[in-house]
Amino acid sequence: MQRSSRWRDNTATPEPRRAMSPLLRLTLPLVLLLVACAKGPGKPEGHIPLPPDAVVLAIGDSITTGHRLPGDQAWPAIVARETGLGVFNRARNGATSDEVLATLEAQLDAFEPALVIATVGGNDFLRRQPLSHTEANLREMAQTVVGRGARFLVLGLAEPQRSEVHPLYAAALAGVPGAFVDRTVLPYVYGKRRLRADPIHPNAEGHQVIAERVIQWLERD
Repeated sequence: MQRSSRWRDNTATPEPRRAMSPLLRLTLPLVLLLVACAKGPGKPEGHIPLPPDAVVLAIGDSITTGHRLPGDQAWPAIVARETGLGVFNRARNGATSDEVLATLEAQLDAFEPALVIATVGGNDFLRRQPLSHTEANLREMAQTVVGRGARFLVLGLAEPQRSEVHPLYAAALAGVPGAFVDRTVLPYVYGKRRLRADPIHPNAEGHQVIAERVIQWLERD
C-alpha cells in the first residue's frame, strides 16, 4: 500500500473582491469627516507673529461680537487676555461684507492695527447675495488692510450644507501678500453641536476654540 503523503496543499483560491455597497460608499465620507472632527481643527497654515505692543483689530459679524455672550467671553477678549495684545472688537451683529467694507477705512484710521482679523460672509450667504460680490468685497478689504502696512486674516466659513471652507475666501485673497485664510476652525466649530448656541452662533466653548486657533496663528514658527 502506498503511504499517504503528509504534505497538503494549503493554497486557497482567492475570493473575488466584493464591490463597495452603495450604503458604505455614501457613508464613508461622513465617517472620515467625523474622525477628522474628533481630532480638532488641526493647525493653522501659517503664522503671523506680532510684537508685544501690536494692536489687533477684530471686525465682522456676530461670530466676532459674541452674540448673546458677555463681552469677555467673545474670542477677541480671550485672545487679548491670553496674549497681552491690544485687541479691539469692532464687529457688529448682522453685518454684511458691504457694511464691514464701508467702515474699514475709518477703523484703520482709528486703531492703526498691525493685524486685522475678520469674520465676514455669513450674512451675505443668509441674504443670498451674489458670491462674486462677497468675493470682491473681501479682496478689497485685504488690499486695503495690506496697503496700510498691516496683515489680514479672515476666518473662512464653510459652504452652506458643506463641511469645507467656501472657495471664495481663497479666491478673494489670492495674490494679496500678507493676507491669510483660516480654513478649518469655523467649519470645525459649526460641525460640533456642543460648540454652538444655535445653528449660526458659537457658544462660549466655541469662542474658546476660535480664540485658541487665533493664538496659534500669532505664535512664531
